[in-house]
Amino acid sequence: MESIVIKDVLLNERTTSILIENNLISGIGDHVPMPDNAFVIEGKGKAALPSFANMHTHAAMTLLKGMGSDLPLHSWLNDCIWPAEKHLDCEAVYWGVKLACLEMIKSGTTLFNDMYFLLPWAAKAVAEMGIRGILGINVFGDGDELTNEAFLQLRDEVEGAGELLKLSIAPHSIYTVSEKGLVHCAEMSHRYGTLYQIHMSETEKEVQDCLAAHNCRPYELLERTGVLELTESRLVGAHSLYLDAEEIDLMARHHVTATHNPCSNLKLGSGYRFLYSKLREAGVNITLGTDGSASSNNLDMIEAARLMSYLQKGVRQDPTVLPTNELLQVTTENGFKAAGINAGRIEVGKVADLILVDLNNLAFIPMHDTLSGLFYAAHGDAVDTVICNGRIVMHNRHVEGEEEIRTQAFRQARKLRP
Repeated sequence: MESIVIKDVLLNERTTSILIENNLISGIGDHVPMPDNAFVIEGKGKAALPSFANMHTHAAMTLLKGMGSDLPLHSWLNDCIWPAEKHLDCEAVYWGVKLACLEMIKSGTTLFNDMYFLLPWAAKAVAEMGIRGILGINVFGDGDELTNEAFLQLRDEVEGAGELLKLSIAPHSIYTVSEKGLVHCAEMSHRYGTLYQIHMSETEKEVQDCLAAHNCRPYELLERTGVLELTESRLVGAHSLYLDAEEIDLMARHHVTATHNPCSNLKLGSGYRFLYSKLREAGVNITLGTDGSASSNNLDMIEAARLMSYLQKGVRQDPTVLPTNELLQVTTENGFKAAGINAGRIEVGKVADLILVDLNNLAFIPMHDTLSGLFYAAHGDAVDTVICNGRIVMHNRHVEGEEEIRTQAFRQARKLRP
């Protein structure tokens, strides 16, 4: 792996240079060493930031973008998305994931946490694009098909496709997976040390149905069944929108990661009162996701971050809530922490997952504060260069093979239309 030197780039509001060797940041300063084989990136007019961790996606659903718009969640799933998904095949998933990775790279994401189907083909796509993917085995019902043998075979296929890939276990939700299935998945997660990702408390209906069926709230159901104990520090609760104080305490005690998905929540009318301040005060690890493109309708983490911040300020009627330094942590460091990766900050010794944003982009003119420009003015097209695990995956906004991805995505999407 060749060394990379980023010369004269803005980092934390001062100009410096960054040396990347192997997959690590090995030097930061005005006079970093210049290895003989180094690829030099001119950083003048650019700012260096950690890359984004998109902690809840359904990547191949890029092919379903725009289907069933303006429907409530349960109608959207039952009447539109699940019927369309019956037509997905290996080729569609492969190109759909490639399209998702292209969009994520173009907007600065190098890690995404996914749950979907046909994972070996998804893994092949992610490996070819050069970013990190945590691919979740989507489980419904009792999960009887998730045997030890099936898991190990799938793990070999997924993680064998590339060094940046991990397999996780992803029961869809408490309303599509039985208590037996939830526990079975948790036991597998415990046995193999994988993340356990699940849609949690996304709508008021989900909570009310849980109270009616189990006489407890969703996170209390996971506590009662032993799921929280079995998945200690490894459970990622996507959405986690409708919570009470007892549930927040449970989440903190069991080191649950909560992933907010404001774009999807608003578009589907699921809600907007994500309890950021209460979760943060309790010590819950808070991350951000875009959800799938069918509901969000894009994978731009900058847009999702801005919406998250504006919602928190508006709901609390307090402009000091979720300032840009906390927003940066939510969108970068906290996601890498949940994934167990030593990245998310630009510091010596950290894994080199970072982006360069173009300060000549109109969002930064005039530029008084980099993070303010990034989160309150910019979009994904401000990202110029993306480095993942010490390798350049986009430079000058060029990604290898992007024209073929666009062409194939159009072709695959046509097969899914009713």
